Amino acid sequence: MRYELTDLKVFLAVAAQRSVSGGAETVHMTAPSASYRLKNLEQAMGCTLFERTTKGMVLTAAGMTVKKFAERIMSNVERLESEVSRHRIGVTGNIRLFANSSTLSGLAPLLGGYLSSYPNVNIDLVEHLSEDIVKAVLEGTADIGLVAGPVDTRGLESTEYGEDELIFITPPHHPLLEDAYTSLANAISYDLVSVGRETSNFKYLWSFAQNIGITPRVRLHAPSFVAVINCVRDGAGIALVPRSVAARDIASGNVGYVHIKELWAQRKQQLVTRSAKDLPDYAAELIARILASDQTVQKDFDSAASTFPRIG
Repeated sequence: MRYELTDLKVFLAVAAQRSVSGGAETVHMTAPSASYRLKNLEQAMGCTLFERTTKGMVLTAAGMTVKKFAERIMSNVERLESEVSRHRIGVTGNIRLFANSSTLSGLAPLLGGYLSSYPNVNIDLVEHLSEDIVKAVLEGTADIGLVAGPVDTRGLESTEYGEDELIFITPPHHPLLEDAYTSLANAISYDLVSVGRETSNFKYLWSFAQNIGITPRVRLHAPSFVAVINCVRDGAGIALVPRSVAARDIASGNVGYVHIKELWAQRKQQLVTRSAKDLPDYAAELIARILASDQTVQKDFDSAASTFPRIG
């Protein structure tokens, strides 16, 4: 069985575009050359990888299997090239860390301390929805994933390291503060402030609102949770945030808060990898620091909430 990396690259491009010409254009190759590469790969594999239909190139069952492994192979090749290039400029390691908005909130101090301890290691930190993070780790495009809430982690090693809760923060003396708990439907009848449309936090809010047939009235998409909290403090609306994000502002009385009745607001945090033992030592150290960090976040909020009442 003989084939080249270029054959796999062409195969993935054609699978994505569902046409030889489209795939060829993606990899800057002529259509006849791409077709030759596909035939070479099919001959090497000994089976047909595509069905040619009126709707385009459709993967066969064998093609789906090849696609799964080809994606991993090409991801590893890209990783290899990236790692080698980093060695040329003095960087000895790189960690691809994907996290959702809730888990991102407490990462900055931890990552700063880690990078200070490991000056020759870089971290590529990307925000995604939990479901997309799991997919990325499974496919090998992320080394470590931090997810929250109910998510299927089958096929991965997962470790629960804490909990966070989604709450609504409000301006002081807001009507929502008359009760300790609110339903989502009740809360989103008020004007909202949110982080950006492409963030996992907003997509999560939008998804649950659509499930109950309501379109949220978002007055402003702010660039960060800090900006969101400031807008809420100044009366622009209420906001759905991880409780760990709002702890200090609750403690100082800048904002009020109310719990959400629905169970989805209680979110377990998990760290996922494909195989922790296969990660380099510097990545294992980052994992150890993350797993040891949660109780501080939890206690900080509990202390803040008890220091200052919910307002009302």
